[in-house]
Amino acid sequence: MGLFGTKKPPKGTVESVVLMLSDYFKRRKLDMDGHALEGDSDSCGWWLKEGSAKVYIFLQEDKSGGVVLRVTSPIVHFPDTDRERFFQRCLELNQELSCCSLSSHEEIILVTSQRPIAGLDPEELNTLVWNVSHAADVIDDLFSREFHCRVYDDCG
Repeated sequence: MGLFGTKKPPKGTVESVVLMLSDYFKRRKLDMDGHALEGDSDSCGWWLKEGSAKVYIFLQEDKSGGVVLRVTSPIVHFPDTDRERFFQRCLELNQELSCCSLSSHEEIILVTSQRPIAGLDPEELNTLVWNVSHAADVIDDLFSREFHCRVYDDCG
């Protein structure tokens, strides 16, 4: 039992993951509140920059009602031409990625990692964010060069 009867939230609760994220942002010398996403009151998310990649971190409910941590970085828009070769290249890269994958949403390619929050620890959180941010930072340049894709930015 902690000071004044407080208890640390059990590993795997939303509260414990928010605390873990708070520690993560502090270690990175970033203000978590200044990186919070505004919007739907049901969502819980933050962002950060890593190289050329903007990485979004969400706590969200999955289809079964469980809570998952989703780390994602939009990287490029679909190319105007040569889409079949582009999607083939996406599949090839997917088999080389570790702890993340390429996905799409509204003609944008994203690097994404998702897992249930149960059992999540700070080391794994670091790994998930690093894998997504590193892959995004490398692949956006690759796709821009190979397929002349427009690199994603917040303005669309």
